[in-house]
Amino acid sequence: MSDTSSSLFSGPQGKVWYLLYCKAKEEGRAVMHLANQGIDAFYPKANITKVLRGKRQTVEEALFPNYVFAQLDHDVHNFTSVRSTRGVIGFVKQGKDYQKVSQALIDVFVQCDTVDKLDSALPTKGDNVMLQHPQYQNIPAIYQEPKGENRAILLIHLLNKPVELVVDNSQFTKKD
Repeated sequence: MSDTSSSLFSGPQGKVWYLLYCKAKEEGRAVMHLANQGIDAFYPKANITKVLRGKRQTVEEALFPNYVFAQLDHDVHNFTSVRSTRGVIGFVKQGKDYQKVSQALIDVFVQCDTVDKLDSALPTKGDNVMLQHPQYQNIPAIYQEPKGENRAILLIHLLNKPVELVVDNSQFTKKD
């Protein structure tokens, strides 16, 4: 057989980005262990502002939970060792082939670095909330703004007059 017929049956050559599926909350571990094998890998992150234990906090989480992008060189890297890397469950597949990711898409994620976003459960100005404060049990209110990390300003109607009320973040919930 000639060289042209053997190249028709060979797989991808050079470096290609693939999508890996990881264990829950172990994207960082997977990236670290892939780096130990000489594999470029990353996952886009998001700074999410949410209320945790009654306190408004910004935490860094994976933009796509459980997914990591890894660049593998077909001439160098062993796909079996990638699948058995700590934190990695396996390759995402499209049919029988591993899911490839374009360099252009990777460039967009690398350029964005970290995305800022708000937790959808976190109210914004004008949202309807329900008070669970012992003195104002199940009274509807309108969220105005945060007041520090632990409290918020709400607007309630008391005796047909709008009144601002400052309560702890744990004492109200956003209504759907």
